[in-house]
Amino acid sequence: MNGNVQKINVLIIGAGHYSTGTTSLTGHKSTDKDLGVLLPSVLALKQEGLVGEIGLVATDGARISKVRRDWISRGGQFFPSVYFECYPAEGVVNTEAYVDALKNMPRPCAALIAVPDHLHKTIMMACIAEGVHFLVVKPAVTNLRDLHDVLDAIGRKQVFGMVDYHKVFDEANILLSAEYQQGCYGKLQHATSLMTQRRDMLDIYSRQLASNAATNINHYLGSHYIHMVGFITGAKVLDVRATAQFGVAEKMLNKNGIADLIETQIRWQDKSGGVFTSYHISGWSDPSETESMTYQELHLICEKGHVDSDQRYRGFRKVISGEGYSALNPYFFNLTKDPLGRLGLNTKYGFISIRAFLESCIGFIQGIITLPELDERLPTLRESASVTAALEAADLSLANDSRVVVVQHDGDRYSLEI
Repeated sequence: MNGNVQKINVLIIGAGHYSTGTTSLTGHKSTDKDLGVLLPSVLALKQEGLVGEIGLVATDGARISKVRRDWISRGGQFFPSVYFECYPAEGVVNTEAYVDALKNMPRPCAALIAVPDHLHKTIMMACIAEGVHFLVVKPAVTNLRDLHDVLDAIGRKQVFGMVDYHKVFDEANILLSAEYQQGCYGKLQHATSLMTQRRDMLDIYSRQLASNAATNINHYLGSHYIHMVGFITGAKVLDVRATAQFGVAEKMLNKNGIADLIETQIRWQDKSGGVFTSYHISGWSDPSETESMTYQELHLICEKGHVDSDQRYRGFRKVISGEGYSALNPYFFNLTKDPLGRLGLNTKYGFISIRAFLESCIGFIQGIITLPELDERLPTLRESASVTAALEAADLSLANDSRVVVVQHDGDRYSLEI
């Protein structure tokens, strides 16, 4: 380990919505992250001295060059210096441009992966082969075979892999988690969550849904609160049953089999051996006119009472002529400046997740924190294994008339039985 490392170079793999804000709606309709989250966060951390060189990877050199030009024209107002290398070069199409980029980026290097789910495993394995620590957007993988393959590779190469479950850094969830673990609520008996988004997301995901039929809303949104329940309690999944509702998505995309809503019921066993149930609703067919991009709430019923966390209404609502009514979440991510002209990102949990990952990479490289310690504190690939089990079990349940799927445990290994 090198104790002198103070900053880290960052390669962003994927140049879409979460990375740069670029979507099929760009220029026509705004979203809650029109400049992305990853690229502006890394640029801000470069200004702070935590990040060195920055690279951005896509597959089409012409497209990524356009993204770069467009982003600089829009993002220049927030960053006095905007520079990042792009892979591949303009005029080149290369579906494996990330391979060359991983080899070319100077060390120490970390990767931020934001590509369609079915590409996650291949790119994570490429990072591991190059000894590059990575943060991958959730869910890391959607089946246990891929999870076990990646975890085995991480163990052999001693690479730090974290999943961007940024909700663990939301102040409401930090407080909720701390009070649960202090015993303030008593035993958890039941949890429910709701997380649904405007049907604009179906437009944004249309290409991915066309190319990968396995993608569903439970992977993209349901995983948030499924993970949160496990992260708060340290419980293990016992069994899963899922149901789905159809209509809007199939009509919008002219393709059968795409669910508007997926409802997932999970039985868990907590650390004391107690069993509780959680129920999670995820959807992406809300009307485009809804006042917030995301309905999101979490409710716990415990021995000592109820805990209600409305994570949609954050106390900021507005009505604008010609636009209508909107309810904003000022705590996730936005590029607003304070009265001194500074970006206030250190209070935004989307940014905090990226900072925590990069600081942890440096700490690991310096030898001041170990992989087991990171697994205890953060949503690492190993820590979030129960989410993968729940998501695959839900998919298996949906494919079998909503039958209950049992999750078997053998140490850190999971398997499913129907």
